[in-house]
Amino acid sequence: MGFLGLPEEVYTDLVKHFQSGGIYAALLDKDSPETVGGEKAVKIGGRNVSLVIPKFAMGSVGGGKGFELGPSFSKNVNVTHPVVNFQHIVKGKVPVDEKELNATLVAKKKGLLSKEIVGLEWEGGRVASMLNADSELNNVLLRNGVSSLKVEADCKNGYIRIVHQQKINLVSESSGFLVKEHKSRAEGLPSLQVFEAIDRIAGRLKV
Repeated sequence: MGFLGLPEEVYTDLVKHFQSGGIYAALLDKDSPETVGGEKAVKIGGRNVSLVIPKFAMGSVGGGKGFELGPSFSKNVNVTHPVVNFQHIVKGKVPVDEKELNATLVAKKKGLLSKEIVGLEWEGGRVASMLNADSELNNVLLRNGVSSLKVEADCKNGYIRIVHQQKINLVSESSGFLVKEHKSRAEGLPSLQVFEAIDRIAGRLKV
C-alpha cells in the first residue's frame, strides 16, 4: 500500500462484491491499456460504467496480510474507517461543453442537531436538470443514504467520471500462537443498488 493509498483488499473485495450480484468484474493493474490515468481499477462488463476506481479521500487506512512471530493466543481486531471516492468511469464521446455535463448532488437537511436528510437535488447544467426530473433515481439514492455524488466530464480524455464518496470499514485481524497471521478485509462497500443507480446515470450520459 502506497502513501495515502488503499490496501489491496479494497480492490479484491470490491471485485467479489460485484460478482456476488451477477455483475462481471475483474481487477486491472495500473499499467493495463484498459484503465485510465494509470490507475488500478475494477473493470465492469456489460454495463454503462466501464471502470470503478477507488481512491482514498480522507480518514485512516489499515489492513495488510502476512505473518508475525510471537507467543500469543489472543486474536486482535483493528477497524479503521477511511472515506473513499469510488470513481465510476463512463467511456464514450463527450460533448465539448464540460459545464453542461457537470452536476453535483446536494442533500436537503432539516433539524438543528441530527440534520436528517429529507431530499436530494442536483446542481449544475443541463445534466443536473435531467437528473432532477428522474424522481425514481433520486428516491433510490435517498433510501440508500447517498448524499455525495458528482458527475464530472473529462473532455480531453473522452470520458465522464461519476464520483460517489462513502466511508467504508477496513478490518484487520491477527491470530495464532507462535506464528501470528494477519488478514484484512473491506466491509461497508457501496450497495449494489447504488451501483445500479449510478449505472442508470451513466446510461443517460453516454453519447
